[in-house]
Amino acid sequence: MSLVVELAALLNVLLIPVADKYDIILTISPTILTVYTCGSMLLGLLLKQHQQRQQLAQELQHNKSLLETEKNLLQSIIDGIPDIIFYKSIDGIYLGCNKAFAELLQLKPEQIKYHKDSDLFDEQQTNKFIEADRFVLQKKQPWRNEEWITTSDGIAHIFSTQKTPFTDSLGHINGIVGVGRDLAYRKHIEKQLRRSETTYRNIISTAQDGFLITSLEGNIIEANQSFVNMTGYSMKELINMPINQIETSNQHQFSDENIDRAKRKKRLHFTSLHRHKQGHLFHVEVNISFWDSDEGMFFCFVRDISERINAEQKLLRSESKFRQIFEKIPAISVQGYDKDRSVIFWNHASEKLYGYTKEQAMGKKLEDLIIPLPYREHVINNVNAWINDGIPIPAEELLLRHADGSNVAVYSSHALMNNADNEAEMYCIDIDLSAQKKAEEQALTLSQAIEQSPISMILTNIDSKIEYVNSAFERISGYSASDVIGQDASILKSGLTPKSLYKELWDTISRGDAWQGELQNKKKNGDIFWEHAHIAPIFDNVGVAKHYLALKQDVTQYKLQEERIIQQAHYDSLTGLPNRLLSLERLSQMLKDAFRSQNNVAVLFLDLDDFKKVNDSLGHSIGDELLVQAAARLKNTISNNDLVGRLGGDEFIIILGNINSPAEVEVIATKMLKRFYQPFVLNNRELVSTVSIGIALYPHNSEDPKELLRQADSAMYYSKDRGRNTYNFYTHQMDQDINRRLRVEEQLRNALKRKEFEVYFQPLVEIKSRKIIGAEALLRWKNALLGQVTPDEFIPIAEQTGLIIPIGQYVIDIAFNATKKWQQQFQPQFKIAINVSPKQFRENTFIDMLKMQLEKHQIHVSCVELEITEGVLLNGDPIINSNLTSINDIGVSISMDDFGTGYSSLSYLRSYPFDTLKVDKSFINDITVDPGDLELVGAAIAMGHGLNLKVVAEGIETEEQYHLLRSLKCDYGQGYLFSKPLPRAEFEELLQTQVKSADQ
Repeated sequence: MSLVVELAALLNVLLIPVADKYDIILTISPTILTVYTCGSMLLGLLLKQHQQRQQLAQELQHNKSLLETEKNLLQSIIDGIPDIIFYKSIDGIYLGCNKAFAELLQLKPEQIKYHKDSDLFDEQQTNKFIEADRFVLQKKQPWRNEEWITTSDGIAHIFSTQKTPFTDSLGHINGIVGVGRDLAYRKHIEKQLRRSETTYRNIISTAQDGFLITSLEGNIIEANQSFVNMTGYSMKELINMPINQIETSNQHQFSDENIDRAKRKKRLHFTSLHRHKQGHLFHVEVNISFWDSDEGMFFCFVRDISERINAEQKLLRSESKFRQIFEKIPAISVQGYDKDRSVIFWNHASEKLYGYTKEQAMGKKLEDLIIPLPYREHVINNVNAWINDGIPIPAEELLLRHADGSNVAVYSSHALMNNADNEAEMYCIDIDLSAQKKAEEQALTLSQAIEQSPISMILTNIDSKIEYVNSAFERISGYSASDVIGQDASILKSGLTPKSLYKELWDTISRGDAWQGELQNKKKNGDIFWEHAHIAPIFDNVGVAKHYLALKQDVTQYKLQEERIIQQAHYDSLTGLPNRLLSLERLSQMLKDAFRSQNNVAVLFLDLDDFKKVNDSLGHSIGDELLVQAAARLKNTISNNDLVGRLGGDEFIIILGNINSPAEVEVIATKMLKRFYQPFVLNNRELVSTVSIGIALYPHNSEDPKELLRQADSAMYYSKDRGRNTYNFYTHQMDQDINRRLRVEEQLRNALKRKEFEVYFQPLVEIKSRKIIGAEALLRWKNALLGQVTPDEFIPIAEQTGLIIPIGQYVIDIAFNATKKWQQQFQPQFKIAINVSPKQFRENTFIDMLKMQLEKHQIHVSCVELEITEGVLLNGDPIINSNLTSINDIGVSISMDDFGTGYSSLSYLRSYPFDTLKVDKSFINDITVDPGDLELVGAAIAMGHGLNLKVVAEGIETEEQYHLLRSLKCDYGQGYLFSKPLPRAEFEELLQTQVKSADQ
C-alpha cells in the first residue's frame, strides 16, 4: 500500500479507501488524466518488480540450503576416503581437508583451515610443497610425485601425491586440490614378494625331492639338482627333454587323459617307473599341479620310492610267513578283524580259548563272539576310535566270553595295520591267564609272536641285566638291541618314578609274584614317556626264578589324555582359571591350613558390572575376550599363595590366605577396583567395565566353605544394589535383604487380584507454552504387609517372574480409561505415555492386546505413546522388529526412554521407527553447573530434531533448568518443577486448574 501512497503523492491526487481498494479521484484536467494513466502503468511495474524480488529471494534461500546440503555431503564423502585430501587457494592458504589429512597432522580440520604450509611443516618441507604448488599453477596441469611428510611426532610418511588445479566456471584457476596415498604398505608388500621368491628358490634348490616345471606337451622347462641326481642326466640334457623319455610305464604321465585330469582337478598324484640314464629302473611317486597361466605349465614333484616299494614287498612276504606262524601257535589266541570288526583270521588257539571253530567265527562280529554284553558299546567305540582317529587300545587284562557263556580271563594286546588294499585290520593277541604255563615255556612260545606286537618286551636275568628286547622296545625307547643287551634295566629310569614304587615292584617279584603298574621312563633321546608294565619272574623246572619278563605298553597318550581330562574337570577352558569345583576344594584346604595356623581367610565374590549388555550389544566373542583380560588383571592383583577362580559366567572367586585384618582385604579390593578403571582394549575399541565385590571372612562369618561363598555372593549383590563399582563385607543384614526380596515376590503374585496397584500420572508439559498436553502413566504398589513398595524394587522382580505381563496389561487398561475421560472433559488431543518392559514387549500376544485396548476405549492412536528402553532391543529377537513394525503400522508412537545411558542408543534410533526420545534425568540434573552435561543435552536435542524426533527432558526440577531447556528448543518436559506423579483424582484437579486459568 505504501508504494501506491508514494505514487499518489507524486501525482498530487487524493486517495480514498473503498472496499479494501484505492480509487483515485482526479481533476478533469486532461493532463492529469494522462499522468494518471502513466502512474497506473508505473504502479503495475513496481508491484510486479516487488513480487519478482520476493520470488528471487525465496529461490536464493532454497539454493543456499541445497548448496549447504551438498557441501556437507561432499565433506562426508571425502572424510570417508582413506587417502589424504586437501585444497588450497592460489596463495597457498588451506581452504579445507578431509579427516585422514587432519589425523595425519594430528590436528583438527579447523586448525588447518586458513593456514599455510609454513604454519604446519618445517622449512624444508614447506619449500618442497610450495615448489610443487608453483608448478601446478604455472603449468596449469597436474603434478605427480612421491612426497615425504614428517609429522609433529617425528614420524616420516611417504605418499604418492597428485596436485591438480581447480577452476571456476570461467576457467580461472582458483586453487589446488591434492590427493595422497600412503606407499609404505605397497613397498612392504614388494619387499615381502621379493623375499618370498628368494625363499621359494632356496627351498626348491635344496629340496630332497625332485622338482621340475614342464610345458603342456611334457617338455622339461626347469629342474632342480635333486632331479638331476635322481635321473643321472645333466641339467643341460634335461632342459627341453620330453618327460616321456625318462618315464617307462604304460600310462605316461603326460598322456592326453592325464593332462585333462590335471587341468580339471588342478592337481594329479600317481606312481610310475622312471629309467635312469644308466638304464636301471626306479619307482617314483609323482605329484603334479597345473598352473593355469597364459602358456599353461605343470609343477611336478618327484620322489624316489624304490626303497619303500622294496620294503612293502618284503613286508608282504613277512606277513605271509607270520600268518603261518600265528596259525600254528598253540597257546596264544590271535584273531584278525577288518575295519567293521568282522573276523578275518582265527587261529587254532582262538578255537581252543573261546570255543568257536574257525568256520563258526569267520565273518562274525567281534562283539557278538567274545565281548560280554555290558562292554560291547565300549569296545565298539574304542575300536572305531583307533581305526578312525588313531587312539590306540592299551594292552590290559580283560574278562571275555566263551562260546558256552563262561568267562575267559586274558591279557589282551592289539596291533593295527593296513592290508594290501590299504584298509585297516586289527589283530588281537590274547594270552590265557587262567591256564598260564611255566614262564620259560611262555617266553619260548611268545618269542616269535611278540616281534609284531605293539607290546614292548624285555627279558632280564636274575640280576636285572638285559638279555633280550623285541622290536617294539626298540621302536618305543629308541634304543637298539645292541645298545641295551648286557646293560642294567635301570637304563630306562627317568628319576621321576617314586622310589617307593620301585621298592613295591622288587618286593613283589622277589617273592615270586607278578607286578603291574605304571612307570615313567626315559627314551634314548631324553624324552619322558609312560609305560604300563607287567613284570613277572620266570621259573625253571624246579621253581627257581631265573629271569624276569617285562611286557610294557606305551601309555603316554593315554596319560596325556587323562591329564587333559583332569584339566578340563578342574579348570575353566576360557580363562584357564580354577573352576568352581577346584576353587571350592582349594578353599576347603586353605581353611584347614588356616585352622592349624590360626590365620584368617578372606573370600571375595566378584562380578563384572553390566556384562550382559556387553555380551548382547557387542557380541559373545567380545564378552569372552573381556573375561580373559579380566582374569589376567585379577591374577596380577594377588600373590602366588592366593587364588583366583572362575565360578561361571562373569563371576569370579578370589581366596586370600594369611589375612591379619579386614583392612588388608580392603587394600586388595580397592586395588582390584582401580585395576578395572583402566579401559579394556577389545577388538580395537576401548571399554570400561567396573566390578562389584562381596567379601566374607573366615572364621568371623563362617567356617564352612560353601557358606562363605554364599555370604560373599550376598555381599556382592549388596554392592550391585548400592550402585556397583564398590565392595562390601558380608553382614547378617544382607540375608535380611534377600528374605525381603522373597517376601516381595510372594506378595507380588496376588497383588493384582487384591487390587493393590494404583496408576499415577505425571504431567507431560510443552516447554514453549508450559501447558500440560499429556501424562506418563506410572505404577504404584501399596501392600498390607510390606507397605509402599517402590517400582525400583518390585518391577525387576515382576520382570523375572513373568508377572509383568498381566500387570502391564492392567496399567494400559487403566491409563486408556483415564485418557479417554480427560480427552472428552479437557483436551481432545490429550496424550498418554506408557512404559513397556522388555519381557512384556517380546510377548507374542502384545500387539493383539494393544489393539484390543485401543478398540475397547476408543482412543485415537495418535494420542498414545509407548516408552521402551534399550533393554527391549538388546537380544535381537526377531519378534522385536515385528512388534515395532506392527506398532508403527497401527499409528501408535514409540519413544526411546532413558536415552544416553546405554551402549547403542544412537544406532537404535537410526534403525527403528522411533518418534520421540527422552533424555535421561541423569543428564538434566547438572546442566546448570556442568558445561559437559549441557553440551550433551544440547547435542541430544539437536540430533533428535535432525532425525525428525520430538525430545522430552526428564527430571526438570528448577526454573533455571527449564529456561536452559527452552533456549535449547526442547519440545517437552517432565519433573517436579511442574508436578510430582499424582493419583488419578488429583491429576484431574490439576487439569481442571489449567482449564480455569486458560479461561481467565
